[in-house]
Amino acid sequence: MKRALLALLVAGCAQSPPGTKPDWVVALGAPSPLSPALLGHYELSGALFHYDQNAALKDAMQALGFAEWRVGVGRWEISTRLLPTTDDGRTCAVSQFPPESLAPVNATTLDLIASRDWLIDDGNPVTIADTANDARYQLAYVRSVLDVAKAFGARAYVDLDHMPRALAINRTPFRGGMPVGVDACLGTWTNRVSNVRPADPNVFAAAAVGLVQRLVLGSGGEPGRDAPYWELWNEPELGYAWDPMYETTPGKIDAWVQMAATTLVQLDAFRKSATDARVQGLKFGLGSFASAATAVTLLQGFDANPLPGGGNLPFDFVSFHAYDNDPTVIVDAMASVAAARAASTHYRNVELSLAEWNTDLTNGPPDSTMERPLHHATVIAGAAALALEHAHQSIFYDFYAPLPFGLVANDGTPRPLYHAYELLQRAFAPGASRLAVDGAANGLFAGSDGAVLATRGSDGKRRVLVINRANAPRLVRVDAGGQPVAPTGVTLFDDPAEAPHDVAPSALVTVPAQSLALIVLD
Repeated sequence: MKRALLALLVAGCAQSPPGTKPDWVVALGAPSPLSPALLGHYELSGALFHYDQNAALKDAMQALGFAEWRVGVGRWEISTRLLPTTDDGRTCAVSQFPPESLAPVNATTLDLIASRDWLIDDGNPVTIADTANDARYQLAYVRSVLDVAKAFGARAYVDLDHMPRALAINRTPFRGGMPVGVDACLGTWTNRVSNVRPADPNVFAAAAVGLVQRLVLGSGGEPGRDAPYWELWNEPELGYAWDPMYETTPGKIDAWVQMAATTLVQLDAFRKSATDARVQGLKFGLGSFASAATAVTLLQGFDANPLPGGGNLPFDFVSFHAYDNDPTVIVDAMASVAAARAASTHYRNVELSLAEWNTDLTNGPPDSTMERPLHHATVIAGAAALALEHAHQSIFYDFYAPLPFGLVANDGTPRPLYHAYELLQRAFAPGASRLAVDGAANGLFAGSDGAVLATRGSDGKRRVLVINRANAPRLVRVDAGGQPVAPTGVTLFDDPAEAPHDVAPSALVTVPAQSLALIVLD
């Protein structure tokens, strides 16, 4: 019924009387680069739950132009590999979770650590010489992660996020009252071994180089994998990921800074000494920070303070996260990092990565409404306008039934958010560049009511995605070179219970309240 009424309304628009005044005029301007990796995703459990064997999921995600997949060297075990008790004896209510979310029967925290670690622990301190020994590396899981990403046609963007027990400052695990935000029952990875600083930053850095070398070039009879982007750690400001008990300065992340700086210098030296193009093309990143504010502070700090031996810390991108139910808050966060990049002396050309983002995952809007589709389209319009190179939406698949976050539900059903990505994928046509839009600073349009993403594909067609977050319809006209341009096609997504649908194009397009419209020109 709603669609039928809408068709009548839009058909009436095609016969709009001369002189009808549009609410919004989208005036197209000059082109600029547009990164396909803005349509990237982040997912915890692709290898763990064998996503590569899920043909329907692969087809669904490949249809969305799945450009980049942020994965981890370790496993962020949140609601997976659950144990029945904590290390301080508390009983965990694991019976509420499906069997596939549980740890193997009789497994211990040490068993799980051993299964995740990428460097084998023999009980002795690791030396620099040890990091050159192929036999010390345990890379089957990491390789499976990269293979799953490849099966989806997505470029792997890797977070070096896990401290092997052999390298950790603390070897005795304890899952008890975890600091900052993760219940020990739900996060078996937060164990004060896998999430602590290294015993020796130089040895960790050498091992990190050894890890990257073996994964990219191959080792032990295994071929190299395509993994061009590597970022250092996940959310080091938060205690669940970088335990403050083992920090050198209480309330600071000094030890993380030391580890990151040492590792980035050694990775850069490895790259510069390489003769293989696969290594020469690697990019290494600072982050991935829980907040844009940390990214700004450290970018500014490394810009102003050269290394003791001279020169500035080498990194190719900065990554940060943002979760908020208001998409303009996320756009503002991106803008703050983009401004810091523009103001820097040494890092004006680094790439920016919104490495994780979504609505508030604990208190977000219902997935059955238009709120998340409107939210996500607004954020991506902002990321494009701010010239970000990467954005990884969290998460794309509900790996077991109770989860409510994915673009695709556990039973394979596309959620409303999936349909927003269908329109975004069409706007990100092959070879597309972004077109500037007058009055759409940071991608936002008409204050907080809307957003716009305009592109030109290699086919020459211009596509304008209009996001109307207002509670009333908006009459939209597209101009180019100071003249109105008649659309050749219009697709609306206005009902979360239905897929996007085509309507008759007209010079003035009615974009209903709380909806997305893809307007095609030429």
